[in-house]
Amino acid sequence: MYNHLLHSTIFALCCLPLLLGTVRAETEPCSVATVEDYAGWAWKSWVIKNGLITLAVVPEIGGRVMQYDLDGHPSIYLNPAEIGKTYSPSEHSGWPNYGGYKTWPAPQNRWLVGGGGWPPPPNLDFGTYSCQIVTDTPESSSVKLESPVEILSKYACQGLKFERQLTIYRGSTRVKVEQTLVNTGSQKVNWSIWDVTQSIVNHSGETDYDNFWVYFPVRADSEFGKAGYYVMSGDKDDPQWKSDIALGVSAVQYLHHGGKIGADSDGGWICYVDRKDGYAYAKRFAYFKEGTYPDNGASVEVYTSPGLPYLEVEVLSPLVDLAPEESYTFVEDWYAARCEGPILEVNNAGVIRKRITVETLQDSIRVNGIYGVFYQGEIKVVFKNVNEEEIIDSGKSYPVSPSVQFLLDDNCSMPQETRQVELQLCDALGKFVGTLDSNLISEQRGKDK
Repeated sequence: MYNHLLHSTIFALCCLPLLLGTVRAETEPCSVATVEDYAGWAWKSWVIKNGLITLAVVPEIGGRVMQYDLDGHPSIYLNPAEIGKTYSPSEHSGWPNYGGYKTWPAPQNRWLVGGGGWPPPPNLDFGTYSCQIVTDTPESSSVKLESPVEILSKYACQGLKFERQLTIYRGSTRVKVEQTLVNTGSQKVNWSIWDVTQSIVNHSGETDYDNFWVYFPVRADSEFGKAGYYVMSGDKDDPQWKSDIALGVSAVQYLHHGGKIGADSDGGWICYVDRKDGYAYAKRFAYFKEGTYPDNGASVEVYTSPGLPYLEVEVLSPLVDLAPEESYTFVEDWYAARCEGPILEVNNAGVIRKRITVETLQDSIRVNGIYGVFYQGEIKVVFKNVNEEEIIDSGKSYPVSPSVQFLLDDNCSMPQETRQVELQLCDALGKFVGTLDSNLISEQRGKDK
């Protein structure tokens, strides 16, 4: 098997002078184009890319995102039995399971008039959406989708429509996903925005299901105990539910069993990982502490399919009241990076597989950690004093790219007054993006030398 860690070590530590310039030179512009028969799907698609990621959006099947790839590595499940097909919404519609990413109103058990939660409202789920290019510049590209209004009388969500805007950025795997629910009806309504992404759970021609995981942070005071989730369907003792796999993190390992869990997670992220190939796809979103969430307070949910091979990575907004003609927008950021998992944290700079450790040596320190990053650019080791002030020009820098897992394992000279070590990510233009990781240094260090 290919040694990702060895490759990452070479990337991080041995090629610094040449590779930093290469990373910056290879930052490709964004673009969006319409393709009549993209990938042989027989659907007209809007294809958005920037040299790192590719998104394919198909308006005529509910505005679904059917592709989100990093370097050509697929993450989104596409049902081969439905490729190229379209359906007209009606009172008697079933549910064409295309795969992909979509949005539904939640809770599900209120979909039908008089109660009941299946099938989904068809105009919202698979009706033909409009699509227009909003921005197409080298720095960013975006499209906006708008659903038909749900008009079928059997649905309690009659009068609702969805709008979605998807934006990508140069030199990053970030996708800004703006999801808007609009009440076009004459009565006040109360709904949540529920996004559902069907993800791949096997490699082509294989049944290696156990390589695919979903990680999410656990609320410290979770209503559901230490595990931080409850089993909504399926076997409560199913081995695919993995509680407390690391401090504050639980997970699902897909085993081709049926089931679903919901978590009242307040950490604002969830991450799907192909651990065999070492790719992580994350969603980040705001958690509203005072909000009321559907499904017993669930902000994230994971569904595992026992039939067709896929799992669902789901995020829910709080329930909101919408008067006639009012709308509500819930924003997510999607990211992708090379990283094998487990995932301990997701922030706006990257994912953490192993948190930074600092070992004090005789005349230096050794820093160690494992990460995936969301931007092309560089990681700077930054030292701060007791007042959280940066000690200028004291740390090393390393070129990084989302296409390569970043293994940090190096010796550094650390100023005596250091009380905190940070890994700061700057993009290809040198602009600060965010702090990837940090570690406090004991004040005893200086006294022990």
